[in-house]
Amino acid sequence: MPAIIDAGSPSEDTAREPVDAVGILRHQIDALDTAIVQLIMERAQLSRRVQTARLDAGGTRVVLSRERAVRERYRTALGGVGGAVAEAVLRVCRGSR
Repeated sequence: MPAIIDAGSPSEDTAREPVDAVGILRHQIDALDTAIVQLIMERAQLSRRVQTARLDAGGTRVVLSRERAVRERYRTALGGVGGAVAEAVLRVCRGSR
């Protein structure tokens, strides 16, 4: 007797396709997150060097006008959430002394 196939339910291959796509997309997101973390770490290192140079020259560790410009650049690029993203990045890179 031939097997009965329910035409209304997806085959095993088509049911697996979205799951495979989700896994691939999540892997790509994870790779981007890794790259973003690396870039933030590099930015923090450069920021510490700038802070040290400013302090050695008798300046302040933080320049508020510079931070405002950074926030504005993020807001312009990312819209409403850009300010919050910029603040998080600045907080990581500001460090403390």
